[in-house]
Amino acid sequence: MLIISTFEHSIEVEEALAVLENMGLPRNEIMTIMMDNYMEIPDHNYNSNPNKKTLAFEVGMASSTALTVIGISVGFILYWGPIIWGIIAAICGFIIGYCVTRFIQIKLLKHVIRKKERLPELAVIIQCHEGRVQEVQHVLWEYQALSVGKI
Repeated sequence: MLIISTFEHSIEVEEALAVLENMGLPRNEIMTIMMDNYMEIPDHNYNSNPNKKTLAFEVGMASSTALTVIGISVGFILYWGPIIWGIIAAICGFIIGYCVTRFIQIKLLKHVIRKKERLPELAVIIQCHEGRVQEVQHVLWEYQALSVGKI
């Protein structure tokens, strides 16, 4: 009987194979196959992380709001009044918040935040006697198999 299971590429696959070998299944009855990922044609118009510019815009708007409140409060004392100083503070706050966020994203977090590449899945094919099918399936599920089937 053949048992076919799929795993994400992780240490659990190695642990499951070691347990199966310790159960008495010989290596020549276990086969692993690395599956290929679907390679899409890259779209140059697509931004890999759409939240980069929206996050900078949101931080710019938040700092604009905060500095507007401060500008209006100070504007009651200054010559041009609260409306003009509120507008000036809003523009300055947006520019400061947007530029600081983009600087942090581009310069400081470039090496920290990387796009997680999806590793290919593994298919494990096991040939065993019908009396051991339940035991083998239990081991595969225990070590986080994505799916298990039998033929």
